[in-house]
Amino acid sequence: MKTTRISVILFVLAVLSPLAHASVATGAHDFENDVKTAGRTTGHAVRDAAHAVGHGTKQAGHAVADATRHGYHATKKFVTGHG
Repeated sequence: MKTTRISVILFVLAVLSPLAHASVATGAHDFENDVKTAGRTTGHAVRDAAHAVGHGTKQAGHAVADATRHGYHATKKFVTGHG
C-alpha cells in the first residue's frame, strides 16, 4: 500500500513537472517582453522630450534673432533717419 501510494505521488509529480516548467518559462518570457516594452516606451518618451526641448530652444533662438534684427533696424532708422 505504501509503495503504491509513493508510486502514485511520483507519477503525479512527473506529470505535473513539465506543466510547472512551461509555466515558469512562459512567465519568464512575459517578463522579458514587458521589460523590453517598458524600455522601448521610456526611450520613446525621452526622445520626444528631447525633441520638444530642441524645438523650444530653436524657437527661442529665432525669437532672439528676430528681436535683435528688429532692434538693429529700428536703431539704424532712428540714427540715420532712413528706413
